[in-house]
Amino acid sequence: MNLLRTNLFLSTVPSLWILVLMVSVGPFGDTEYTPSLPRIAHELGVSYGAVQQTMTVYLFGYALVQLIYGPLSDRFGRKPLMLVGALLFVFGSLVCFVSRSLDVLLLGRFIQGLGACAGAVLTSAAVRDSFPPAHIDQVYSRINAAFALAPAVGPVVGAFVDDHFGWHANMLVLLAMSALLLVCVLLFLPETHPADRRRSLQPRRIVLGYRSLFTHRLYLPFIVINGLVIGVVYSCLTEAPALVINVLGLRSRWFAVVAGGIFFAFVTGSILSARFGTRLAGRRIVVLGLLVILASSVVLGGLALWGTPSLPRTLGPIMGVFLGVALVVPNALGAAMRPFGRLAGSASAMVGFTQMGIASAANAGVSLIPYGPLYAMPLIFALLALLGLGVYQFGIRGREDRNRGQATI
Repeated sequence: MNLLRTNLFLSTVPSLWILVLMVSVGPFGDTEYTPSLPRIAHELGVSYGAVQQTMTVYLFGYALVQLIYGPLSDRFGRKPLMLVGALLFVFGSLVCFVSRSLDVLLLGRFIQGLGACAGAVLTSAAVRDSFPPAHIDQVYSRINAAFALAPAVGPVVGAFVDDHFGWHANMLVLLAMSALLLVCVLLFLPETHPADRRRSLQPRRIVLGYRSLFTHRLYLPFIVINGLVIGVVYSCLTEAPALVINVLGLRSRWFAVVAGGIFFAFVTGSILSARFGTRLAGRRIVVLGLLVILASSVVLGGLALWGTPSLPRTLGPIMGVFLGVALVVPNALGAAMRPFGRLAGSASAMVGFTQMGIASAANAGVSLIPYGPLYAMPLIFALLALLGLGVYQFGIRGREDRNRGQATI
């Protein structure tokens, strides 16, 4: 890590704090307002399922422009595109703050998603620009800890604000955070992608660039696994408010206890991931994390079927799920991004498009399950974990077995 510490003093290498801010404000905005979902449904006179679509459209917007930010940043640099994203986030937050109907709120959340995704794409690309391959996993581990923790910290803040000031105040918090991001990017983010490494915007070259990503034998399987696990995160964070308020009959402030448990699980998982990384290959940690998610989902489902629902009984398995998530995300992302240099922006964009596209679909799907959050959560968690294990078995391990077999012929 001495080289990493030395690099932080170079003007063309971003400091860890600005990278953490860039990658965490978007996920914080994803979930900071979620404790207000029951209140929003009541005040706007719509169903809880309809209000859940504010998350779905946010994630859809987040996914939609991922493939645009990547190539544009490969051509024009990381900083200009990050400024555009921050401006969109500010505007979308303002629309949400002044909204008085579900349609306007949906529009604001969609615009927020268009801007928030810039942080995830451009942070990954900036890391790949700035740090040597031997240190990328270490940097990703720290940055993705912030990416994973931000959605857990957001509801803690949101529960307090909603309980004391109402849901519009939560939108004001997002407006302030997005404005802070804009100012910090303008003043403190160096350009990490020099002009001599930039690529033209020729459509054919863009298509060939994405084609080269998909022809790499490990890239697609790992980004799909990463997307399935991110789907677990957002499915939980949109169902959990209904679980706490509508099923358990608690006030929104109690959602902070759930978020605090998730926060602790993320920290624990991130520490374990870093320690396991010195002994196990990253792909083995990915499998371990998926198995932890699956086992915790089974326990959560069993408690829902054969026990009286309570906060302590449901929080433990949920924490287990998020511990597994923290094991999977940095290792899957590191394995996907490691082979790419000049295509770092496009590779990062495809990661973001896949993970948020899958998360949007998972969030839309879980809102349609008619059995309520107590049963919908373990069902969707287990399904996504099983799909991830299937992708690993047939897309990574199975392909390697076939390649070894061909080599011996």
